[in-house]
Amino acid sequence: MGTTEEVAWGTVQEYNRLNGRRFSLASTQRIAIMRIMRKIWALVVVAGLLAGCSVPYPPCELSALIYPSGIRLQGDTLSLGIIDASSRFTFDLPEPLRQSGATLVMLDDVRWGYVEPEPPQEGIHFYEWDDEIAALDTRVQTYQQVGFELGIVLRAWNTWARAASPQGGLAAAAASTPPRVEYRADYAAWVEAVVERYDGDGVDDYPGLVDTDGDGSVDPIRYYQIETDAVSGIWWQGATPEQTVSDYLFLLDAAAEAARRASPQATILLASIPGLDLLDQFPTPEGLEDIVTNIDPAACGAIAAYAELLQKENAYDIATVSSAADYTGLATLSDWIATLAGRPLEVWITGSTSAPALTADPQSLSVNPLFPGNGESLWANLQQGDDTTERWYQAEQARLSVKKWVYAAWSGFDALIVGLEQDRLLLENPTLGKRDLAFQGMLDQADGLVAPGQRPVIPALALAQAQLSGYTAIRQLAGLGDGVEAFELLLESSPVYVLWYDDGIAQGPHDAPVSTTVHQPVRASKFTALTVPTASDQQGPEIDILYADDGILELTLTETPVILRGEWAAQYWPSIQQ
Repeated sequence: MGTTEEVAWGTVQEYNRLNGRRFSLASTQRIAIMRIMRKIWALVVVAGLLAGCSVPYPPCELSALIYPSGIRLQGDTLSLGIIDASSRFTFDLPEPLRQSGATLVMLDDVRWGYVEPEPPQEGIHFYEWDDEIAALDTRVQTYQQVGFELGIVLRAWNTWARAASPQGGLAAAAASTPPRVEYRADYAAWVEAVVERYDGDGVDDYPGLVDTDGDGSVDPIRYYQIETDAVSGIWWQGATPEQTVSDYLFLLDAAAEAARRASPQATILLASIPGLDLLDQFPTPEGLEDIVTNIDPAACGAIAAYAELLQKENAYDIATVSSAADYTGLATLSDWIATLAGRPLEVWITGSTSAPALTADPQSLSVNPLFPGNGESLWANLQQGDDTTERWYQAEQARLSVKKWVYAAWSGFDALIVGLEQDRLLLENPTLGKRDLAFQGMLDQADGLVAPGQRPVIPALALAQAQLSGYTAIRQLAGLGDGVEAFELLLESSPVYVLWYDDGIAQGPHDAPVSTTVHQPVRASKFTALTVPTASDQQGPEIDILYADDGILELTLTETPVILRGEWAAQYWPSIQQ
């Protein structure tokens, strides 16, 4: 890695490149940019001083771990949401993201230190609600204006209030740490102020709140997640590794009490646990135990810590997890969370990648990489802007997002929040250990001039939302052949099918497509087949009309999901004419 100065200047240059800005702008713009740069510089200096340290993780006793017991979460109908972690080009992003059919947006990474950049003076707090990095008011208003319901991820990251700086170098430079004792009340005051500002009760409200549902009243923000995750050491660290859980639980209690004091509608979300590829390919409990025993002990520590957090049921309303790997890990993740909780609970996937992991960062925790032989070269091609690789990767993003939608629904999760809204090219830096997040954008890069283009994942998710949301039951269909993934959903008491083929080998941009033929027993004689769009020039699905023969439908499946509906499907997709 270069010097701190080199890293800082590289960050400045990258920030300007991503935003299409140069320092030859008007003076007011230069001032705004320099304010941003001062904050980035402060973060990078801290990160540079910590570079070379290992990320601390909670301790663990292997013998105390509990493994999946063969149960699943029992959630209601799945809700779809989008992660928005950026305050840049706020006016350009909401409308094209809304075209996905998502109804929720999580405003991620809202840091105490950005909203309150200076300590209170004589007990008086000064909050910068629309600071150019947080841009909280603007983000709230612009997303509400297009009809989204919002949640906010509140983070205690604050350089003037924290008891200790995060350890672990660049990879954990953005980790929150506990506030010093004398600032604990100020943290609670900040949480209360945020909730009060956006609760729509007429007291100290943000005047830009919007009536999104048309009932004549402004809509409040109800969902507040307390930290991104609290067990990996990347986003939260206790004063010591041994205090990771206890320090977080103290923070959670303080935040929940403050939020509920401000609004009885406040719904508290527990910080998540990363869902990595050790869960992929449907491992058995015995297989998982073998993996956790032999992998980096950080995995064991995270699982043990999260199990302890789940038991604090009075402090939160909804548990959260993340999914940074393949769709095949969601079933095991559901089983494990249900087993650890030991009770019915609502669980959201608040951080789901939409595109495949190519590098499997952090590699010390990778067990089932999707692309063990060519992932690095494919990632390098994306970095270099190779057109063939980009088109393939965006097609894979569309496929994976729909597969995660279906598996999340079947696994009993209540919400799937996917991301990201745009690429994060700063994460190309391998020191950060997050390279697979660099090219997760669901939209092309915005330039502040025109609305960014939609990638295929947007119409793909729109198809899933239009055809599948509102189901009353979902079951997996077996016996159709090896590698066939098939599900039946009931909508208005009629079955809808989703099928695809997965031979267990990830295909790259130059691999021949794989397929299989199945014979599906069906009730209707005529079906509309809607194939998930995977190309940038597709605004909707490929549509075919199929006929069953004596109650059997012959269908050729590929890795691209296909949705089958009966002859009444036209009312769900206006372009279908039967």
